[in-house]
Amino acid sequence: MLMIGSSADHPKLKNLITQSEFLAQYPQSYYLIKIELSKLPISTLKQLKVLENPQINFYLLRHLIDVGAFEQALPYWSTIPKKLPTQQLESLIEVLLKLGKWHELTLLSKHIEPFDRLDSLLQLQAGKIIENIDKQQIKHLPVRLLPKALNFHQSCKNTVLLLADHLEASIHLQKLRAQYNKQPEPSPNSFCMSEVFYVGSALDCTEGFNGFALCNLNQSLPHADYQIIMTKRGLANVHNKQMTLSLQSDIDVLIHELMHFSGFEDEYAVYGRKAKWLCNSSGLKAPNLYIGTVQSAPVDWSPAKTCEKGRLKAFKPSSQWSKMQYQELPLTEQYRQLWRKKIVQDWQFKQKMQANKGEVIIN
Repeated sequence: MLMIGSSADHPKLKNLITQSEFLAQYPQSYYLIKIELSKLPISTLKQLKVLENPQINFYLLRHLIDVGAFEQALPYWSTIPKKLPTQQLESLIEVLLKLGKWHELTLLSKHIEPFDRLDSLLQLQAGKIIENIDKQQIKHLPVRLLPKALNFHQSCKNTVLLLADHLEASIHLQKLRAQYNKQPEPSPNSFCMSEVFYVGSALDCTEGFNGFALCNLNQSLPHADYQIIMTKRGLANVHNKQMTLSLQSDIDVLIHELMHFSGFEDEYAVYGRKAKWLCNSSGLKAPNLYIGTVQSAPVDWSPAKTCEKGRLKAFKPSSQWSKMQYQELPLTEQYRQLWRKKIVQDWQFKQKMQANKGEVIIN
């Protein structure tokens, strides 16, 4: 039988090291002395596993999560207390949310008593329509709801509405927006992006031709020149004025697709129907693409791979690889200038059309 006196000079009370050593030698002493579990090293917590104490298991789980040992943590989810102090629980949820650990958040929900914030986050991740989520929780959730109208600065050349169909998509698109705004291309106010708005399952996205995402929204939208949608399904692409991105899309993909908004064409080989309509007639098809023959191509333009499967040949303004051929390449100054020129031309044309209609452009 272990006997422990009450003297403050007992080695277990002197410092964390001696306390940990004492607990490792006498695990049952955990129930006899005051312990701050959050300050114990993971090695000591592992030695206290023999006690099968839910509170100890929680701190062991938290230690493993903090060091990124998620596989090692798996056995402990079912052993934590059913009811956790609110502060501890919210702290754990925020860590897992920041790391994007949705599997672990789901495990947590299965092994504790219902917790409104966690339940609401998981519903957002599942793409539930916002009307079906607890009204008291909505204002505390990391999403924005779609407004009736958007406000953009009048200097914006192109306005863009950002939408997401689940929570992880919303968080990822917010990060891309922040990256873009730090270094807007091809220049400031070329594309002004709204906040990211969560629309859940009202956004119906499927995989279309060649796995590219196609999306329809079953509700009215505030006006913007373009839409960027982040979804779980399909490959990144631009169709008319709608861009779809996936969770794998990074800032390089976003810039490449924004160039498509301005009419730039891909400089890698295209196939099927696109090769037929794009490569079947001669002319300047995009700021970066001429279709025709070597004799008719602009001076100093170089062969492009775009129409390898088409009737005519393709030419591009640079002999070097560009962002329209390989997305991960940096935007060259030559292509930046071409892009700026096209944006200004489109903006001037839009102003002229509005003036002819006797309208004033208000963004």
